Amino acid sequence: MAALGALAFVPYAMLVGQVFDALPFFTVSAGYWPVPLLIAIYAVLLRDRVPQVAQGLALGAAILVLSLTFRSVDAALCLVIPLGTHFMWHILNALMLGWMIEVYRRHLREYSADD
Repeated sequence: MAALGALAFVPYAMLVGQVFDALPFFTVSAGYWPVPLLIAIYAVLLRDRVPQVAQGLALGAAILVLSLTFRSVDAALCLVIPLGTHFMWHILNALMLGWMIEVYRRHLREYSADD
């Protein structure tokens, strides 16, 4: 199932990326926007079965949306903010990755406690 999911991601990302590319604000990072959308979809689908995981995924998606927003506005803000905002893209991506690992760790701990 995991392999099928990974294979399905490619056409999903290509199709949804094209949709984001057609939207003015999103075009700069169009190839990345399908990821937080997919994470948010998973959060909605899991909300009844594993609400803690769903909440964690939703927060992870929100962090990634904030990260992508900083990435998307960087070029436009470089004239106003010489340092730019691209560095926040990297910081928030690291935070999001750490958070998602923690969501998974908590889920595994809870799952093993139920056995």
